[in-house]
Amino acid sequence: MKLLYVIDQKPDGYPGGIEYHLLDILGVFIKKRLPVHILFPEVNSLKLRHYDDYRIHEVSYGGGRLADHRLRDAAVEDVFNKVLDDIDADTVHFQSIRTLPLSLIEIAKQRKKRVLMTLHEYYFWCINCIMLAPEFCWFREEEAVCHECLNRNGYKVQKGFVTERRKYIEHLFRIVDRVIVPSAYVRDVLLSLYPGVPRDKCIVIELGVDRELLQTNIRKNTAGKNGLLHLAFLGNFLHYKGNRTFLELVKYFRNSDAVRFSIIGNIFDPSLLPSNRNLNIAGGYTRDKIVKTIGEISPDLILLLSNWPETFSYTLSEAIASGVPVIATDGGALRERVSKEAVGFLVPIENPLPRTIDLIEDVRQHPEVIGYFRERVWDARKRLKTVDDMVEEIFALY
Repeated sequence: MKLLYVIDQKPDGYPGGIEYHLLDILGVFIKKRLPVHILFPEVNSLKLRHYDDYRIHEVSYGGGRLADHRLRDAAVEDVFNKVLDDIDADTVHFQSIRTLPLSLIEIAKQRKKRVLMTLHEYYFWCINCIMLAPEFCWFREEEAVCHECLNRNGYKVQKGFVTERRKYIEHLFRIVDRVIVPSAYVRDVLLSLYPGVPRDKCIVIELGVDRELLQTNIRKNTAGKNGLLHLAFLGNFLHYKGNRTFLELVKYFRNSDAVRFSIIGNIFDPSLLPSNRNLNIAGGYTRDKIVKTIGEISPDLILLLSNWPETFSYTLSEAIASGVPVIATDGGALRERVSKEAVGFLVPIENPLPRTIDLIEDVRQHPEVIGYFRERVWDARKRLKTVDDMVEEIFALY
C-alpha cells in the first residue's frame, strides 16, 4: 500500500483537532514501520513529507497556500500531478483541503487512485466552516443569504459561488470511494445536504484517545466536597466553544461561597477574565497529561458549552477518560454521545444559560446525582475507542 495524506497546513506546527487526528494515525504508521507520505501547503511551496523507519524526509514543490477557497488552480494541480508521478501512491486520503483547490480530489480519481475523504468540520457546506452568522446558521441554503453572510464575515466571493461550489462538492462526494465521518450526526447532515450521496459510502469512525490516558490512575471523588460544587470549562477558551456562556455563569455566581469555577485550556484573550475569587485559571494542557491535570483540579462537573454542533468533541472524550460527568449543549455529536452514554446533562444549545443555572442549583441541593452520573462515566470510559482501535478501522478501508 502506497498512501498519500493531504492536509491543509503543516500537521505539527500549531495542531488543532484535525492535525492531532492525523498525527495519531501517523504514530501508528511509524510504530509499524510503514512508509507514508503527507502533502501540505506552506506560504510559498507545497511540502511532501515522507515518514519511513522513524525518519522524516521533506521535499519542496512549487505552488503554495491559497486563501480564497477557489475550486480550481492550474498551478497547484500541476504540482499535485507531479507529486502523484513521483510517489506513485495508490490511495489518497484527504484530511482537510481549506487552503488547497477542491479539484485535487477530482484529479486523484482521474489518476485512478483510491480516494477517501475525512470530514472533521462543515467545510463541505460552507467555507466559513464553523458557520457563525454571527451565531451558527444551521445550514442555510439560500444563495443570497449565504453570499451576504460570507461577505459580512470578510470572505470576498462572487454571487453564484456558493451554488457552484455545492454542486461541485456533491460531484466530488459521488466519485470518491469513501467518506469518513466521526459521528452519526455528521453523516446525517451530509446525507441531508447532499441527498445524491449513497448512504453506504459514508462510514462512521469515532476518534480514538491515546491508550495511555486510559491507563492513568483516577480516583472517584466525593460529589459536593465540603458543600462546594466545582465546575470546569475544558478546551480552548473561545467564543464558539461557549466562553461567553461560561463567563455569564461566573458572573451569576460571583458572590457564591458554594460554587466555584476553573478554566482548563488555552486562553487567547486574558482581558475577558474577571478577577472573581471563585474562578481558578488552570491554563493550557497537553493531551498526554490531561487526565492527570483534570484529576489535580478535581472538578465535580465539566462544562462543554459549544454554540455550534460539534462533529465529535475530543474534550468530551477527555472528560470521560478523566471520570468526570459533563454539562453539555444539546447540538451535534455532543448530544449524540452524551445521551448515548448517559454521562451527564444536556442544556439547550440556543440559550444554555438559564437551564445551566437551574441545573447547578439543583445539583447543589442533590449532589448525589453526580455520583449516579460518575458511575455512568466509569462504564463509558471502558468503551472509549483508542487510537489503535480507530486506525485499525481506517486501515480496513485502505
